Amino acid sequence: MGKKALGRSLHAVFGDSTLAHLSKDSADNSVIEEINLKLIEANPFQPRTVFNESELAELAETIKEHGLIQPITVRKHKGKFQIISGERRMRATALAGIKKIEARVIDKLSDKTMMEWAIIENIQRVDLNPIEVAKSYEQLIENHGYTHNDLAERLGKSRSAITNSLRLLKLPEKVLLWIKEGKLSAGHARALLGANIKDPEKKARKIIEDGLNVREVEKAAQAKKSKRSKPIAPNMQELINELQYALGTRVKIVEQNSGKGQIILEFMDGKDLNRLSDALRSIQV
Repeated sequence: MGKKALGRSLHAVFGDSTLAHLSKDSADNSVIEEINLKLIEANPFQPRTVFNESELAELAETIKEHGLIQPITVRKHKGKFQIISGERRMRATALAGIKKIEARVIDKLSDKTMMEWAIIENIQRVDLNPIEVAKSYEQLIENHGYTHNDLAERLGKSRSAITNSLRLLKLPEKVLLWIKEGKLSAGHARALLGANIKDPEKKARKIIEDGLNVREVEKAAQAKKSKRSKPIAPNMQELINELQYALGTRVKIVEQNSGKGQIILEFMDGKDLNRLSDALRSIQV
């Protein structure tokens, strides 16, 4: 079993901009080995739950013909190896009937960093569906104590993008499944959340059956809302939209004749209240 020192070669896998956001847990202490597939375990933090069978078959044929162009990346774990990145390549290699695979091996890597790498590698190299992305963020928050700001900084995204992604998980399981399957887009999901619909599953089913686009869903929700309340001044509606986007929740502004008023923020449960609290504390004034 040959070994070759690689120095800083992980930059070739993840890119300088990606590694700049990660801790340096053994990032520069790696070697290449040829490893028996039986010794390799899946990444327990793998955010991707769906692997396209036809794409795997195509990749398997490519590997048969040309070999593996880029090694997978693994860490040592309890006498075996766990995949950090490259599960698709490993699955395709097994499908091609090949018994061993070239892997970049990292001696020690924390669970926290491994999770980050798995999420970033998938987001940047193979697009996850919106629900897989949101659940990945939720894992980092719940298991490793990240705030929305921490995630935004680590992953190179805006805080509002993180918040709006996590909001999708408030939808019913059936709706989440339709988003995973590509029957609904993240835009449809955000429109459902913004419309404050009593039965989002029923509405989502109608969107699929009628083939409605996101704009049509938003217009229908706005028309329904207009029937229930007096028109909102354009500048006030713009402010409401900005607040809702920044905070990732429904916002209501109540004006009084005296000029005073209230800003009302909606939250779904205790966890969502804590999220809002963190978001408000992070605002610099």
